[in-house]
This record gives sequence, structure tokens and C-alpha cells, in this order.
Amino acid sequence: MSDYYDFVEGKIIVGLKDKFSYNMSFLTLIDVYKVETIFHPKEERNKNGIRDVVLIHLQANDKVSVPLAIGKLLTHPYVIFAEPNYLTKPHVIPNDPLFNQLWGMESIKAPSAWDIFISENQDIVVGILDSGIEFSHPDLTPNLIHEGNPYDFPDETGHGTHVAGTIGAVGNNNIGVAGVCWRVGLANFKLGNDTFDLATAIRAINYANINCIPILNNSWGGRNYSAAVEFAIQQYDGLFIASAGNDGTNNDVIPSYPNCYDSENIISVAASTPNNTLTSFSNFGVRNVDIAAPGINILSATLNGNYSFLNGTSMSAPHVSGAAALLKAYMPGLTTLEIKDIILSSAQRHPNLDGRILTGGILDVNAMLKMTTNKFANTNY
Repeated sequence: MSDYYDFVEGKIIVGLKDKFSYNMSFLTLIDVYKVETIFHPKEERNKNGIRDVVLIHLQANDKVSVPLAIGKLLTHPYVIFAEPNYLTKPHVIPNDPLFNQLWGMESIKAPSAWDIFISENQDIVVGILDSGIEFSHPDLTPNLIHEGNPYDFPDETGHGTHVAGTIGAVGNNNIGVAGVCWRVGLANFKLGNDTFDLATAIRAINYANINCIPILNNSWGGRNYSAAVEFAIQQYDGLFIASAGNDGTNNDVIPSYPNCYDSENIISVAASTPNNTLTSFSNFGVRNVDIAAPGINILSATLNGNYSFLNGTSMSAPHVSGAAALLKAYMPGLTTLEIKDIILSSAQRHPNLDGRILTGGILDVNAMLKMTTNKFANTNY
């Protein structure tokens, strides 16, 4: 986890009730090297009683002295506030040349989330049950995991490669696009080309379960119920993220699978627009569709090292899978159901989505990480 509260050693920012030049008695409480007035408010706008804001340079130039000095300063009647000189940084916008075309990353607040945390390794693995992944794509190759996977075959249609790019195209590498999670293990489970058979899907889920892969992206589905697939998902220990379907119909009335199976580890994802509405093609349903994510004009990796725009809930689900991977990397001790709860609870609600999907909201990666920090800051997660 990143150091969310980093600050400058040996310096404190203090708000005073009186001008610094009038009353310096508070300085007797601490060992001071130097004091600078850094802000003096205009009288007509000064409604909170602060007359000066000063930067105190302590004699001891270390971090330990800062909280001790703050505690002493806050006992003085002329001190309104005393705080560390916190460090901040620019909003992280990666140098990938096509990033400005990724409206979905802005929609889900990914740049603000990257200010909090950026995954730096492949410890968290996402299994992609799809048409395969192009092994040689320069934006994906560094994140691909090949070892021992019997379903690791190359993509022939581009669909699985596009999904993989949204989840985990390498960010800030001066190439193409950036995924939601810049460094993540991408495990390729090729189910077929234009059609996928369920037996292959079941075997892939079993392999993922045996090998403790914590997240599976499933941008596929249909209307046929399968007790075997439902059982496999129910037995899978990880998070099963599934696209809601592209029929524009209510999944509560006419179920679509696998997203409508009765299993608590499923997140079903609808497709949203830049206007925070559902796309015309997206399936919906307040019982069987959980959350929305960008799903129209989505730019990502495709065959021959290229990039293309695609539409569909197939493009929405990988935004959530990438978010789940980022969250798991941020706090590895989170359980499957804790990850699901945080993703759904932190969704940005929009009136157009109320009564259409369970959360009435769109994926918000920034709110997701902030909620996690607040909820688990004092645990060993």
C-alpha cells in the first residue's frame, strides 16, 4: 500500500488566532529553528479567526518530532490548528499516447485512484475466459502469465485481447493505452473463437480454482441455464465478474447466463455511456445486474499489436475486473466477498440508473480505494 499520509520531516503548518508578530509565546513549547509566515488572509474574508498561517522549521529535522510538536502546540490558546506539511503529487495521467481517448478511465475515476495506488507487480492474477490473448502485443506481453496453463492459446478474433487491455494493459510505458491495473498477471483461458463451449469454461474455472486465481473475467454468455456451470461458479473461491449481456432486455425477466446464476461471488456488469446512462443494448435488472461500467466506444488492444474501439457489456466487465485486481493488490488480505461489497458499495449513483440495476451506480475506482482505506486502515490487511 502506498504511504497515503507522507509529510516533510521537521516542518509544521500552524494557524494562529493573532498575527505572528504580536504573539510568539507558543514557540516556547517546542524547539524551533525558524518560522515563516506563509499566508495572511484579507480582513474582509477572514471569518474563522485565523490571522496568520506559519511554517515552523523544527530544530530536529525528522518525522518523529513532528507529531510530538503538534501535540504540544495544540495546547496553546492562540493555536487554531497545527498539522504536518503533507506531501502531495500531480494527478497520475500515464504517458500512454492513446490515453486521452479512454473516456471510460475518466468515467470510473481511475486517474484519481492512481494517485492513491498503482500496482507495481504481477502478484494478483486475473483469469480471462475468452477468445484468447495475442501473446506478442507490446502493451500486454509484460503482464502475461503462461506457466503451466493448458488453456493458453493465442487470440484469433481480437475480443479477448481487447478485454485483456482494459484490465491490464501496461500503464505509463509510452505505448498505446493503459488498463485499470497497470501491473497484473493476465492468465489466458481460451474458450474458443466466435463461440465458447461450457465444458471448456467449467474446466477453466476448475483450473483457476485449483491454482488460486482470485478473479475471473467472463465477457460471454447466453440464455441457456447450466446446472454444471452454476455449480462450478459456486465452488470457485474467487470473484466471478460477468457481462450482463447485449440484448437490451431485463435479466430479471429473461435471465442471461453466467451473470444470472445464483452465486454470491458473481458481479454482473451492465454497459454505461459517457452521459451516465445505460447503453441501448445493455441488459439490466435490479436483482440480477449489480453495477454499470463504460461499454461503448471503448478503445483497447487488438490483434497485430493494434488498437480498436468496441461496444458491449464485454467491454464493461473488464473495467470491473481491473478494479478488483487493483483493490486486491492494494489490500491483499481482502476476501472475495469483501472485494465485491466494496466495489458495489462505492459505486457512483446516478438517477438514470435507479431502478435499472442493483446499485443504481457506475464503477468508481477512486471511491473504492478511499472506502477501503477508511474501513481497513487499522487492520493487518
